[in-house]
Amino acid sequence: MTFILESTSSFNTQPNQSLEINSYKYDKSNFRVIFIDVPGPLCTTTIFVPTLSPNDKGLPHTLEHLIFCGSKNYPNRGYLDSLANRCLSIGTNAYTSEDNTGYTLVTAGAEGTINILPVFLDHVIQPSLRPYQFLTEIYHIDGTAKQKGVVYCEMASRENTEPDLLDLHLRKNLFQNQSTYSFECGGKTKDIKNLTNDEIIEYHKKFYDPSNISVIICGIIDKEKALQSLENVPELLCSHKDPTVMDIPAIEYPPLPIVENNLISETVHFPVSDADVGSISYAWRGPGLENLKEMVALDVVFRYLYETSASPLCQRFIEKKIPIASDVDFELKATVDTCLFLIFSGVPYITEDNKNQNEGAEGAEGAEETGNNVEQNIVLDEMSICKDNEAEDDEIKDNLDDLFKPGVFFGKLIEIFKNFAENGFPNKETILKTIDRHRVKVYEMLEEDPHEVLTNFVIQDLLRYNFAVHSELNDAKHENPNAKPIIGTRSKIFDILNELETYPQDYWKKIIKKYILDQPTIEVLMIPDPELANEQANKEIQDQEDRIKELGPEKLKHLDEELEKAIKDNKINIPQEVLDNMPPIPDATKIPLFRGEVMIKQILESDNHETVIRQGDLPSPSQLIKQYDLTRPFSSVQYVKTDTFFSQVKIYINTAHIPEELRDYLVLFQEMLFCTPIDLPKELSKDNEPKKLDYRTVVENTSELCTSNEASIGIGNEIFHTSYLSETFVISASSEGIKYSDLCEWIMIILMFSKFDDERIISTAKNLLSELTETKREGSEMLSAISTKIIAECNDDNGNTPLLNDLAISVFNQETFLKKIISLVEEGKSAEIIKNLEEIQKCLLKPLEIIAKEAEDSKSSPIYMKREIIPGFVQIAMPFDYEQDAIQEFLDIWDRCYNIYLTFNKSQNKTISVLDDETRQKINYNNLFKIASTFPFPRKPFNIHSIDDAHQSVMVPIAGLCTSFLIQYVESEVLSPIPNEDFYAVTILAELLTRTEGPLYTSIRGNGYAYDGSLCLYLWSGQLAFSLYDSSEPQKATMEFYQIIEEMNTEEGWAKICSDFHIDTAKASVVYKNVSSKSTASGVIYSYLRGALRVNITLL
Repeated sequence: MTFILESTSSFNTQPNQSLEINSYKYDKSNFRVIFIDVPGPLCTTTIFVPTLSPNDKGLPHTLEHLIFCGSKNYPNRGYLDSLANRCLSIGTNAYTSEDNTGYTLVTAGAEGTINILPVFLDHVIQPSLRPYQFLTEIYHIDGTAKQKGVVYCEMASRENTEPDLLDLHLRKNLFQNQSTYSFECGGKTKDIKNLTNDEIIEYHKKFYDPSNISVIICGIIDKEKALQSLENVPELLCSHKDPTVMDIPAIEYPPLPIVENNLISETVHFPVSDADVGSISYAWRGPGLENLKEMVALDVVFRYLYETSASPLCQRFIEKKIPIASDVDFELKATVDTCLFLIFSGVPYITEDNKNQNEGAEGAEGAEETGNNVEQNIVLDEMSICKDNEAEDDEIKDNLDDLFKPGVFFGKLIEIFKNFAENGFPNKETILKTIDRHRVKVYEMLEEDPHEVLTNFVIQDLLRYNFAVHSELNDAKHENPNAKPIIGTRSKIFDILNELETYPQDYWKKIIKKYILDQPTIEVLMIPDPELANEQANKEIQDQEDRIKELGPEKLKHLDEELEKAIKDNKINIPQEVLDNMPPIPDATKIPLFRGEVMIKQILESDNHETVIRQGDLPSPSQLIKQYDLTRPFSSVQYVKTDTFFSQVKIYINTAHIPEELRDYLVLFQEMLFCTPIDLPKELSKDNEPKKLDYRTVVENTSELCTSNEASIGIGNEIFHTSYLSETFVISASSEGIKYSDLCEWIMIILMFSKFDDERIISTAKNLLSELTETKREGSEMLSAISTKIIAECNDDNGNTPLLNDLAISVFNQETFLKKIISLVEEGKSAEIIKNLEEIQKCLLKPLEIIAKEAEDSKSSPIYMKREIIPGFVQIAMPFDYEQDAIQEFLDIWDRCYNIYLTFNKSQNKTISVLDDETRQKINYNNLFKIASTFPFPRKPFNIHSIDDAHQSVMVPIAGLCTSFLIQYVESEVLSPIPNEDFYAVTILAELLTRTEGPLYTSIRGNGYAYDGSLCLYLWSGQLAFSLYDSSEPQKATMEFYQIIEEMNTEEGWAKICSDFHIDTAKASVVYKNVSSKSTASGVIYSYLRGALRVNITLL
């Protein structure tokens, strides 16, 4: 064997589970293969290349794109991804960062990885890099004088966005324009157009020598077979360079200048449609990558400082009556010497003009105005309100300052750090709790995405080896030419956390002083600028007109002809004999699947009125109401066991009975739960005394107990939009498995005993309004919002709860509603708001029997008219080793807490509906209503005929967007009736057209019309959708799609697009997606729920 085992280490991914990391080195070069034995069905590969950016031309990014266009031994474009698809994958992919480029592949099972690895490596090490490939993939000018190219259009859509500008300018200042980290590795459009193919060829020669390359493979794979597949192609493994010559430099950090207040500040304007909010961010240089202890310690400190709404940074900037940010985020970036980023978003931007314009305005006026500056006016009006409280005086001061003046926001921030450097954590207990939470969050990351997390850990070791000037581990090759990379250093994370638990306060104080207070700080002020958006749009038009004049008709004609040649040259045309020689599709039955067990239990009522839990066969879709136990808002429980460290509880409550006028409050309600005060009854208090928990205590308790928690409308909630099941309100949380009982009780305390007050209402509403403003700037977000609005508003079914909720939570409705809420609170009229929030709380807790009684009494509600109730349901997921009866445990806790809730509200003179035995008997046994089965859950698919002519086609201009987003829907009801043969046909069709290097990919992305074009099947809503993402030419892209559809209607076109080979390839990709969706514990848990909601359990 020509590969030698260089090192072995182990990593604890759970308290009682570890895996091995083995590093092999080729004996004739420094080419390495690193195996990480991650259990499960997937095998992921990352071909790691250490790369640098010498300028803003995007050399690493442009080369990354060209790698996939063909290679020395496999010159046909499309061969690589056709092979990948047939190896039970969805194709190859890649990423580019400032210090490395990675080429990635994920397969279901390991057989496909072994088959494709030599081919993939041939593309990386021996790419074609032909001029015509450069023309279509990187940059060209077409016959209309438009600047095109896949990379050019990708960067044009990104480079002026707030996130990209912010990241680049933080790095430019932090590394003083003298490092790879100072440049845009993706390339700036003004520089990309001056790039040549020869420069890319030279760049490849410099960085892509086999001795610089490592392959990281995560999964259960036969190592000997994988290594043998590479040994069969030695030309890909042997170095082409003199090993004594170091032509790739180390990454050196230039000194930062000495400046006043240790602050380097830059103001950056970004184009956008409004001027309401911007962002303010900070950066510092951190410890070297080998200094894991200080990296972990900084993560722990910042987790305490920012993670929850009770944290110091959130308290100072966000959780206020007048917030000066809507969110804060922290990242410790794993550069060779790390750096720390702290980003405040949703910062209100107030101009001098607005100040002068609004001086003397009354508090209510600003809230009633319309237009882009309403939110600013609300903030300004609040400044004029007299406050007595000292803390509120501080809030006024925040708003009187110009937050975007250099150093002003920083002055407020630095006080937090100075306070910590002086006092440290509040106490030893807080230190231990924060460390424990960090430990659990690392376990969660390793369970949720072990492949990515562990690959990134190994990459950090490889970066240190390749680029560090110095390493305390003596493994930096620039410092020690004989050094070997030390792989697996991150396996010590848990040992370090244990060690940090013993450290005194002084250690934590000093680390903040060392890396924050004693170092220069970078500040970047991101200012929204609507005028800049218009200027850039006009400039693009003018530049094109100038190019038309400059080039003239003949030159433009020549450019168009060259483009046609390039497109023809890059066209996918794989000879049949090549396709015939591809390896067979691996046997999917041999894939090691992730373990899982599931049962569904119906909660029924016995003859003596006791709860009976029935397992096994589900009832028919509609049953007489008397068969169910109706004393709770749910009637069934799905119980999942899998290989997890955590327990998880999700309660889904139908909202059909909530009055329509209360639905507007659902977003506010969901965002306030888990961070609003609680009136804790004595029966649930440890010392048997009633307690009023302020919201900070609630947040801290939640953080201590829960690994994750959420309250939301439906599944896939994005605050103002949800993916599906929007008729339900969901409250969910997870914790370590041993804390299951405490978790259940805490969820019920949150749901039953939360209280709402002015302070939390106005703070939450203002932060939501800031988030809404940022949502309106995102093309993809607005595409979803507009589509949902059209479908919901055109529907004529007044009892369609999902659509009613979709409309209520949409950005269009919530913008007006939140402004109204803010205005009412400022006017001292919050009593009605609190009453309505409490009413939603009561509605969600109503037992099914009360819902039935109220429907019967009303004689007019949608429930009464349909004579049917759709109950809620619960999903519980537990580790395999949990031995108690988790379902009965949950029900017992619910019943106990609900009885306490009834008693508590009675003591507060609040009316909660309760049935007496006589009424219960009448409701339950007179066949008044039927109850629908929750598995499968009732649904109403999309009906195209409900959309009127005026809304069949809608176009919405959004200033600041450089590219377009498009979606088109048709009906595609394939879930009903069951079974539906069209389900498989439409699924395969969507995959066949959308797959990498497939028809849509080549005709839309290949021609530079859009970064992505796809056909997607939305099963729940019964829609088949064609969508474009980041499109520079949406009209042409759409016509390409229709041309493909038309071509499929011809015999020749069908044979070309839908041959047996292509259909089998698409099937293989569908198999991968199915396996991938169940490749982690959370994936298994969700797949069981999704399956039960869609079809009868007997079909699973």
